[in-house]
Amino acid sequence: MENQVEKNETVNAKGIILLLGTIFGGLISIVTCGTFLGFITGIIVGLVFAIFFVSVFLPHKSHDR
Repeated sequence: MENQVEKNETVNAKGIILLLGTIFGGLISIVTCGTFLGFITGIIVGLVFAIFFVSVFLPHKSHDR
């Protein structure tokens, strides 16, 4: 039992949010536009919204206690 190693790695939430925002932005735009240029535009717009979300809504506030 002592040979078991516990890996306590933290999850990179910012990276996952950026990746998901980019992927879903591209998927939504390819469904709505149907063109490759629309897909590239959707990737860029999704990345911009994900960056905005990570920088504005995600930061943790420090507690007063």
